[in-house]
Amino acid sequence: MNASSLLEFLRRELAPTPGRGSKTFRLTLACLAATIPVLTHHIPHGLIVMILMYLITQEDTAATVIGSILGVVGVTIGLGLALLALRISLDIVWLRLCFLVAFLYGGLFLKRALVLGVLGSAIGVPAFLAMILPDILPPSPEVLTEFVLWLWWCVTLGLSVNVGVQLLLARGDPLTLLQRELATRLDTVAQTLRRLAGEPVAVPERDSLRSLATAGMSRPLALLKTAATIHVWAHERHEGLSTIITLTDRLVTSALALETLPDFPQQPRLHDRLLNVADGCERMRRAFNELRLPGNWVALADEKNVLPPFPLVGIERTLDQIALAGPHYFEELSHSRAAPAEKRSLFLPDAFDNPDYVRFAIKGTLAAFICYMAFIGFDYPGIYTSVITCFVVSLSTIGASNQKGILRFGGAAVGGLMGLIALVYLFPNMETIGAFWLVFGAGTAVAAWVNFGTPRIAYGGYQISLAFYKAILQDFGPATSATVVRDRLIGVFFGLLVYGAVEHLLWPVRARDALRACLAKILHLLADLARSGTSDKPPAVIADEVDSWRRRISLKIEDMQSLIESSKFESGELQVEAIQKRTGDGQLVFVLLLSLARQSPDVTRLPDTVRAAAVNVDNTVATALEALANHVSGDSGPTMPNLDDPLNTFERSVAGTDALDSEAAAHFAERLALYRTLVAAVKQVSSESMRTAQDRDEAPVFASNKTLTAAPK
Repeated sequence: MNASSLLEFLRRELAPTPGRGSKTFRLTLACLAATIPVLTHHIPHGLIVMILMYLITQEDTAATVIGSILGVVGVTIGLGLALLALRISLDIVWLRLCFLVAFLYGGLFLKRALVLGVLGSAIGVPAFLAMILPDILPPSPEVLTEFVLWLWWCVTLGLSVNVGVQLLLARGDPLTLLQRELATRLDTVAQTLRRLAGEPVAVPERDSLRSLATAGMSRPLALLKTAATIHVWAHERHEGLSTIITLTDRLVTSALALETLPDFPQQPRLHDRLLNVADGCERMRRAFNELRLPGNWVALADEKNVLPPFPLVGIERTLDQIALAGPHYFEELSHSRAAPAEKRSLFLPDAFDNPDYVRFAIKGTLAAFICYMAFIGFDYPGIYTSVITCFVVSLSTIGASNQKGILRFGGAAVGGLMGLIALVYLFPNMETIGAFWLVFGAGTAVAAWVNFGTPRIAYGGYQISLAFYKAILQDFGPATSATVVRDRLIGVFFGLLVYGAVEHLLWPVRARDALRACLAKILHLLADLARSGTSDKPPAVIADEVDSWRRRISLKIEDMQSLIESSKFESGELQVEAIQKRTGDGQLVFVLLLSLARQSPDVTRLPDTVRAAAVNVDNTVATALEALANHVSGDSGPTMPNLDDPLNTFERSVAGTDALDSEAAAHFAERLALYRTLVAAVKQVSSESMRTAQDRDEAPVFASNKTLTAAPK
């Protein structure tokens, strides 16, 4: 990345986005409030009080409270285990080393294997840090116990103050905030389309549209995760809402692409299309505000005569997908007769079967232990941060680790520079607490602004705050030494070097390979879900299997969304935009298959000819998904089947069934509409994959041109 690219990246990432200013203000206020008990009662480790707020603070109160509770629980467990281990092994070096390795490995394994990976970090980090205290402090049981207890109290104080500020100033319900996010995006797209059509709008929305495109899906998805935790309604409709978020983000990016066309055509027919689509966006916005999806939707896209500009075609198709697929899924859930309660677990479904989790923990443990032996061997305890670096940058892929490593070192450098300026030029001229708060608040606001950016830069804000506070909160008197800044930078840099070497030599995992494997797994699971309607098992057994597939697919989709971001930090070109689009198409197929799976018990009461035709459609869709999965992973497999013939056969079998009552006729019509939309979505996945590969004139990422030619575009 050259200097101009870096400046453009920073300009884009540091630009204002919705809600960023208010979150920055609340976090700055919480940190300022926490300095009062820290300074008045001379509480040591004030740094811990502050930085935990950066890790926990979210816009909605529910996420902040849940994160705070999990943080206190995890730290309590970790420090409790560490105190017990220190009592046993304080005078036995080899045994203490065994405990150190065990806590490193256990924390890293839980970080990957738990559904809430942050709980693994909350347990592992304080536990292994306590085990290296005898190498930094006097190895006295009383000193170590007092230090650990102060750490626990600082964690509790910081999280409590933060929760109090958030409850006072941000009583945001996550579901309401999610509605507002989606409505804002639709309203912005509608205004953009009206402006392109030549109509006056109240406020130019170009910058707002660009900021929404930069923000991406991270904030709505975080709100959905919290809303699904505290709202049964959102939990039952998690997949549908996740799909709507992805498709709405696609509307924003398509509108931005449409707006940036160099020569925008001016035609009467195009003018009418723009206004028609803008009306569709506003209709969808009203539906989102009422927590429902619009019925009696008239399709906007003319698939038989696709007219440019193509970004507008993408907007039309996306609105049609939301309007046509969503209502079936939501309505089916609203009168679901016997959907069993989902079985929740702390661990991921493959927590104890996936060898990648064990390899991940071994790599991080080995790198951290090498750093530990280095700072002990060189008698340089000031670089103990190298051990922490190996833990926090340990992520699932090289790209993800590179991303976090770059942000960690860059943030530490910026925060250290801010702290150095405060130490050398500002603090010597200050005599009042007000002046200290002015410098403290300014540094906190800078770090918080970065912290509440997109995932591409947010971790850098946390590192800025950590380095800044480490410089200015050294003691309760004036801080004059810059040694801590130097040692921290050296420790971070050394940790990154060691972990980078270990990761590249031992089981390296590239994000692009992980993306292929994850997408292939999603498609295989979707194929299994498609075949649920062909099973002769009892309905209760089918329902349990559907719930299992639903949970596993949802987790894989979340993995895909995080892998897409981390893949941008690896060398080489990757079709990230194509992968993002395929993820959205896969989510659409997922929602449609869930709707059909919930209707599968009704299929057993259909006439034999209709049931056979329905089973044929299900099997053909499953075969198509498996063919796509095989080509994604690079394996040989079946060719893409023709999806139109089974669909036409089902339609003819329904038309040939006589004496249908009104309820049966409505059921047939609904199922036929679902099948049509599903077949179109599967075709879209395969045809767009072929088009992407052909346009870039390179090896296909998701499909083989030779074996997918049967898939119509």
